[in-house]
Amino acid sequence: MGALFRQSIHRLSIAELKKLKDEGARFVGAAPGEESKEISGVKLNDSIIAIGNEGQGLTEEVLALCSERVRIPTAPECESLNAAVAAAIIIWSARS
Repeated sequence: MGALFRQSIHRLSIAELKKLKDEGARFVGAAPGEESKEISGVKLNDSIIAIGNEGQGLTEEVLALCSERVRIPTAPECESLNAAVAAAIIIWSARS
């Protein structure tokens, strides 16, 4: 209990994200689709993880900063995951 409160979560502008990228930060974007790797196959620690909203996902501008895209495998009949649920799964994967 309370693990969420021990995570570093920040909201940054595009300019701030680009600056971090220029300084060597590694970005991973959560995005559905064939071009995304299954989350279990990607090293997430020491990465900045970008998660979009349920309806629109991440913007193309943010996705362009990402060196990798990850997806959470789901059953074919599953439409989508809530962004908060997806974030929790991704943060858990990054910490394990």
